[in-house]
Amino acid sequence: QFLQIPGYSSYLHPVSIDGVDLMLGIGVHVDEETQFRAGLKISLFDISDPRNATENATFIDEGAYSSGGDDFKAFRFLTQSKKLILPKSEWTWGSKENFDGFVVYDVSLGDITSSYEIEHASAYTMNHGCWYNAHMPARSFVFRSKLTTILSHSVISTNLADGDELWNMTLGDGFTNEDNCWDYFF
Repeated sequence: QFLQIPGYSSYLHPVSIDGVDLMLGIGVHVDEETQFRAGLKISLFDISDPRNATENATFIDEGAYSSGGDDFKAFRFLTQSKKLILPKSEWTWGSKENFDGFVVYDVSLGDITSSYEIEHASAYTMNHGCWYNAHMPARSFVFRSKLTTILSHSVISTNLADGDELWNMTLGDGFTNEDNCWDYFF
């Protein structure tokens, strides 16, 4: 028997929560009417009975994308705190609703919730900034309850528990040579 749900998971990661065997899926939410890509979908599948897998929890972020579904090194799940750390991008062709950064999610049986976001570039600077022509892939690591995220042109350290920023560093900070400016998403 196959599990039939809208969308798909491009990356599956085995986890165990409260002794239950689960699979955490990162992928694409698809509009059921148009069949077009509509956003990021995070699913928790109960695989304790492999012949009868069920979707235990789902989180949908309309209009968003995560490279965590295509690049397993961008994905991070912390088994003790049950936190999922994923890069997230939103692009709207306007200068207001754009986002590029990370999201920290709390994952439990039957529930996935967004805890906080870490913005690596503001919507305004993504459209109007002058960017250095190098960028870093999305990566994250945790050391002594401090979360460090690396994305595109910046490195940011935050407190894992509450998302308070501790420090940040931007590549090409103060870069103003208009002849060598690059778009944010080049």
